[in-house]
This record gives sequence, structure tokens and C-alpha cells, in this order.
Amino acid sequence: MKNYSLPPGYNFLQSLMRTYKQVKNPIGTMEESMKIYEGTYAVDLGARRLIATQDPGFIDYVLRSNHKNYHKSPIQTEELGRFLGKGLLTVNGDYWLKQRRLIQPGFHLDKIHALYAIIKQTVDNFLRTMPEGKVDVYPYMHKLAFEIVINSLFNIEVPQTTRDQLSDFINEVQEFVIKDLRQPYKSWWFKLSGEVERNLQRSRTARRIIREMINTRKQSGRKFNDLLDMLLDARYEDTGEPMHEDQVIDEILIVLIAGHETTANALAWTLYLVANHKPELEKLKSSTKNLSLTEITTNEQLANVIKGSMRLYPPAWISDRMALSDDAYGPFTYPKGIVIILFYYGLHRDEKYWPNPDSFIPDRFSKENEDKRKPKAFYPFGGGPRLCIGNNFAMAEMAIFLQTMIHAFEINPTDVHPKANPLVTLRPNRVLLDIKKSRNSGTN
Repeated sequence: MKNYSLPPGYNFLQSLMRTYKQVKNPIGTMEESMKIYEGTYAVDLGARRLIATQDPGFIDYVLRSNHKNYHKSPIQTEELGRFLGKGLLTVNGDYWLKQRRLIQPGFHLDKIHALYAIIKQTVDNFLRTMPEGKVDVYPYMHKLAFEIVINSLFNIEVPQTTRDQLSDFINEVQEFVIKDLRQPYKSWWFKLSGEVERNLQRSRTARRIIREMINTRKQSGRKFNDLLDMLLDARYEDTGEPMHEDQVIDEILIVLIAGHETTANALAWTLYLVANHKPELEKLKSSTKNLSLTEITTNEQLANVIKGSMRLYPPAWISDRMALSDDAYGPFTYPKGIVIILFYYGLHRDEKYWPNPDSFIPDRFSKENEDKRKPKAFYPFGGGPRLCIGNNFAMAEMAIFLQTMIHAFEINPTDVHPKANPLVTLRPNRVLLDIKKSRNSGTN
């Protein structure tokens, strides 16, 4: 049996104890271990061996330098894939590359310009219903992000009952998947109790709804300049053929779950941070008056605030990759099949790379300061070839919302501070803010 030089860490019994502790407090437990083992440690769960790291060099090696040796682990592809199908988020290898090359052009900046007006209209309509007073803004951001992604996918009137069904599917499946992952010893019960089948039925219902919308679109013969048009019009380079209908549905489900929850979390955390940092809020207001849509999406100060928020509260707070063959990084060697856990949350708050790591300082991300930061220590959208395909779209929608919101409403803090709930994404439990319409309210 080959000997490997794994990072220091926990033996089998210690790993079992840490797993129980991590179910209760995932982030705190990992932070504690990262401190003990200086940023990289090993976990031995018998049949499953893991390495967890917040070392930026190691993360870059796995995501970019030697990415061909790493696939997403079955934790992501199989668990999410049985409910979402075979979309970009849940597949590996040649099929992933083929789909990425097919879909990537539709998310280039010049293509998503056509969606800015849809996003702005959705934001304006939504803010007309925004309540005043002490408001938990997270449920509203969750609803808004879903409205944006639905309207961008289907630039038509989608009935509220249909919206509700799709939204419920996304929420319930995510919560079930994370529960199943954190409590593998209960998998038999989830099957026996019918919980697995209930979520599979929700998936079948969501797929039926989307299939009906696709068929309606095809029969109409019209163009709507939305993401559905992009997916239907995409053609494979080698054959000139479009995607099969089931493939289109798979990718729509991925867009719904990846482009909804993460954006909602980022918007809620951003509002919390600007409300609690008045100088930054006032600076943002003064630098973003009377901008055109294009100017909003390219405004550096808006981008800096959003990046500052995603550094402290990265929506995708953790990821993983599985080694396809034996490999080595630095002093460590490890076997094929080991899973590398990439702890972005820890890296984003590592004082070796971020002075005053727990402070909200958007100007860290100014062009002047960003160029000074080496090595790469910021992964709001992942990295390497599997960088989130919708990163430009996400930054645009967040900028449009934030600029509109801060000029339409006065946003003040309360004495309630949200706790992070690390599910598949980093969700705040309650973001209670004091909100009232600005005296100069109205959108520009």
C-alpha cells in the first residue's frame, strides 16, 4: 500500500467527534480546525478521506493550475443531480465542457445587456410593495431574487401559482439535500418515511411546469430576448443541433437554484452591512446619483460594496473537488478519490491576506488596491474553468437593485444582528432593518 504524506489532522475517532460538532456549528468548527492546523488539515472518516483548506495557493492549484485532475465530488453531483438533473452545476468531464461551451456565449456581457431593462423593471415594481418600519429584509430579497431570475428566464407573465410552485421546490430541495448530507446516518429513514420521494415528486412537478412553458414558447414562434430564448437558440459547434428539451430543463433548474438563493443572500447581507456602516452608505449614495443602467452596472463603488459584502459573507461559502488520480501540493501527497474541501469563508477572513479581516472596507476592492493583493484570496464566484457562468449577470442585478434601493429608501440598523446559516449557501437567519421611504423617493 502506497504511503502518502497527508496534512496533519484528525484520526478516525476524532473525525467522528468533529463531524457531530460540525453538524451543530459548521463554520465555527472549521475555523477552529484551520487555526489549529494553520489553514489545511485532514479528516479520516474511514471510507471517505478529506482534506480541508483555506490556503489560497492550494485552492488555486485545485481550481485552476491542475483543474483537469479534479471533479466536483458525488456530494454535489449526485445529491443535487437527482433532483436538478444534469446541468452545469451537477455534471463533470466532457459533458460539462460541452455544455459550458454551448451556454457560455449567452452570459457574455454584451448578451446580458438586453436583460438590464427586465431587471430594472422587476426591481422598480418590487420596491413599490416594500414595507416600511422594522422589516426582516431577507424574505423580501429572497422573493425579489426569484422574481428577477424568473423574469429574466421567461420574459412573459408567469402566473403567481406557478412562481410559488417553483420557489417552493428550490427552497425545499436545498434544505433536504443539506439535511441529508449532514445526517448520512438518517438516509434510510429519509427513504422509508417518504421524504426522498416527496422531493423527487416536487422535482417532477417543476420539470412539468417548465416543459409546458418551453412548449408554449416554441408554439408562439415569437422572440422575447430572455434566457429561455438563449437556451433554445444555442447550437452545438460540432453538429449544429440544439439541446434536447430535457437538457434545456436541466439548465433552467440550475439557473433557478444557482441564480436565486445566492443573490438573495448577497443582497440581504449587503443591506445589513451598509445600514451598519453609515459613512459607506452615504459615500455610495453620493457617487451613484442619476446613473444610466449601463453606468450602474459598471460603477466601481457599487461593485466594491458588493464585493466587500461577499468577502465577509460569501454566498458560496464552501466547495469541494475530488482528485481523479494521486496528486501532490507543497509538502503533501494524497491519493486518488480524496475530497478537497475549499473553505472560502475562512480564506476571506484570513488575516494573512486581509488586514482587519472582520471589517467591512469596500475600498479594499478599488482598482488601486486590488492590484496589490497577491496571491488570489477572493472567490465570490468560485474560480478556474468552473467560475460561475452567471457572475456578470449576478453583479449587474445586485448593482441595479442596490442603487435603486438606497435612493428610494432610508436604511437604518437595528440592535438585531443576523446569524449565518450555512446551508448549500450562506443564508442569514434574520436581517431586521429600519426602513422608510426617502423624502426624495422615486427611482432613477
